[in-house]
Amino acid sequence: MNGTEVDTTGDERVDAALARLTELEQAPLTEHPAVFDDVHRRLQEALTGLDESAS
Repeated sequence: MNGTEVDTTGDERVDAALARLTELEQAPLTEHPAVFDDVHRRLQEALTGLDESAS
């Protein structure tokens, strides 16, 4: 954000979720909660996927 390059995590699901945060720079403040909710949901799904693959 702010023109800086974002490091990647190596997990496509996590990287895609974090990439959504770059949308906040151009989005109206009223849209920020929806973006944060989506990022949170995507990260939870990625963690759940890790738990399921470890079983």
